[in-house]
Amino acid sequence: MSWHVFFDLDRTLWHHERNAEEVLREFCTEFSALKDVDPEEFAASYQRINDDLWDIIQAAGYSVDYVRKRRFPQLLALCAPGLTTKVRRELAQSLEKAFTQRTPDRAHHYEGMIPVLHDLLHQGYVLHVLTNGVLESQSRKIAAMGLQDVFSTHTTSDLAKAYKPDRAIFTYAMRAAGCLPEESVMIGDSVLRDVCGGRQAGMKTIWFCAPDALKPDAEGEADGVFSAYSDLPEALSRIGCPPFSSRS
Repeated sequence: MSWHVFFDLDRTLWHHERNAEEVLREFCTEFSALKDVDPEEFAASYQRINDDLWDIIQAAGYSVDYVRKRRFPQLLALCAPGLTTKVRRELAQSLEKAFTQRTPDRAHHYEGMIPVLHDLLHQGYVLHVLTNGVLESQSRKIAAMGLQDVFSTHTTSDLAKAYKPDRAIFTYAMRAAGCLPEESVMIGDSVLRDVCGGRQAGMKTIWFCAPDALKPDAEGEADGVFSAYSDLPEALSRIGCPPFSSRS
């Protein structure tokens, strides 16, 4: 039996904060209306607003358009309150378009992640992506990191018509992968969505707690935990998921 390992994408493989901050800092130099805005405050405020809006759509089942129509208007109202309504509306539309065009093609990721994934693949693990997001942008992130050939399947919330931690998206992912819960592992940074969601779907779970991770978003206990990708192979073995090559 080969173990099927499902990875969350944002904040687990693809470094959400670093990629978004890079683009947002560019905006502060490119758009004259933002010349007096502190880039660091702009990026930090974006993260808070974006995360809050994502919490709403994941709880209510709304599409990502709900977030995309609101995050930059809210951000400009907070960080550039002196803009007229017309300028704010037009600038928000321009920023949203540029952000969705640029950000998925940025490739900042967690240290050591890429060689470890290739090692796992060669050891007989079957790797997948299971992410709240839309297929178009999430596939571009995977391509930007050069991981197109690493993952056997990509499950996104728009394909599954459900968000983690809803059991439906995990069921969809395992069905697409052709595996059962007892041979599946979910790895992600969110205790609520990845750990609790994966456990409820019958999967083993490993929590990725990066050095710069956000505070846990729920109470829950994963089967394993790691903070550096160099420790992931051992974390898999410790929870009873050794590589294919080491099984008798």
